[in-house]
Amino acid sequence: MDLVLGIDAGTAGIRAGLFDLSGQALGFYDQNYPTSYPRPGWAEQRPQEWWEALVAAIKGCMQASGADSSRIIGLAIDAPCNILLTDSEGTPLTNSLIWMDLRGAAQARTLTETHDPVLRYCGGDVPAEWPVPKALWLKQNEPLLWERATYLVEQMGWLTWRLTGAWAVPLNSAAAKWHYRATADSQNPAGWPEHMLRSVGLADLPERVPGQVLPMGAKAGELTATAAKELGLPPGIAVSMSGIDAHAGMIGINVLAPGSLALITGTSTCQLAQSAQPVIDHGLWGPFEDAVVPGEWTLEAGQASTGGTVRWLLDTLGGALPAGSERYAKADAQAAAVKPGAEGLTVLDFWQGSRTPIKDPTARGTIWGLTPAHGPGHLLRAVYEGTAYGNRHILEKLKELGVETQQIVACGGGTRSALWLQILADVAGVPITLTQVGDAVSLGSAICAAVGAGAFSDLRAAGQAMVHPGTSIEPNASVQEIYAEGYQRYTETYAALAPLFQRYR
Repeated sequence: MDLVLGIDAGTAGIRAGLFDLSGQALGFYDQNYPTSYPRPGWAEQRPQEWWEALVAAIKGCMQASGADSSRIIGLAIDAPCNILLTDSEGTPLTNSLIWMDLRGAAQARTLTETHDPVLRYCGGDVPAEWPVPKALWLKQNEPLLWERATYLVEQMGWLTWRLTGAWAVPLNSAAAKWHYRATADSQNPAGWPEHMLRSVGLADLPERVPGQVLPMGAKAGELTATAAKELGLPPGIAVSMSGIDAHAGMIGINVLAPGSLALITGTSTCQLAQSAQPVIDHGLWGPFEDAVVPGEWTLEAGQASTGGTVRWLLDTLGGALPAGSERYAKADAQAAAVKPGAEGLTVLDFWQGSRTPIKDPTARGTIWGLTPAHGPGHLLRAVYEGTAYGNRHILEKLKELGVETQQIVACGGGTRSALWLQILADVAGVPITLTQVGDAVSLGSAICAAVGAGAFSDLRAAGQAMVHPGTSIEPNASVQEIYAEGYQRYTETYAALAPLFQRYR
């Protein structure tokens, strides 16, 4: 009869999901909050609006489910690495610099140019999206505010503090985005990357990050009476640590053992895999030790624009299509009428640069091979195929590094298109499995909540009990040759255009 809440704090808002311990979803509720863009490349949110959205989402979820709140034993919140400065009482002194804020691009280059040994665990370079470049920007550009502040915290840590009165640091994001080392190696001590931080004048950062570093599924505290009254929940329930949304999604589709790949689809796509050993390569993010499963390594790759490119195409050229979800169904019908290979069209899926295995922010989206015979259906199919070629490029890089993929488990918005899923499976030559709960991120946080509340011994045990396989899409052998040729065109196109991307960046 016990229930858990999985809270997904995303870029656009908060989604609360209520689950029983078999993984059945009882209700969801979404509450949005705004993002402001004060200058080009900047992106900010107000922490108080996170809290207001959290309260509304939990209340709405409970009302939608009709469940008795006394059955809830725990909750956990996943969130991106959005940072803010607070005083000693936790009161925000700044808006949050959210993950997509790129004001720290110069600071990211400075960190990369240290060539510190710890950077081997993030592919050798530091993205401007990550927290440490933003922290360095704040210290260099807002020195008085930096000195006035007591704490530098993430969204997840700040919301957990609002719920429990205790500070905690998610090991997941610390290992994946802050260069934190769970254990020492021959060149790097355990803990925060103090050598690199000292070299750029940021030696005081670790003392500003409050709380114990906790793994996913660890109990961070208990819901205070004050927070419980505002949320309409019983006081004293366990509040546990989750992680970055994509990593919570990995748990929510139970990709917690080597051999499977998590395909987290949305505006962008994230590919995640577990490894028993560290796999280090410039073309990957990671390996991140203990980020998801203790004693193992998480490998991460990504495509910057997948669903975002589809949305751009339909918004730009889909004027005759209906609005809403029907638009995607109608567009898919047109694309499905086009033969594999899109009659010679080739697309590079680099509308927002290339993340991995080619790390090229100057790369740009490309469509070539157009003739008067091509229509919107050809273009959409070519975009689907281009994103599938990008996914195959990542799989081949992993295979080259000794990381085999026997199965892909997918979740997210892209899974709503049966055509896209089939193309992804055909191009990869690997089956794609869906799970019964489509909202894998909320479920992943609910699994963390269940473990932290003591309902399961660890994440794998909880995943076995709460995640259930759904349909499986098998690759079609008859189109393998066509897609092999298309993939070759895709890789050759980038090789030919890379010098132009660099020249005209």
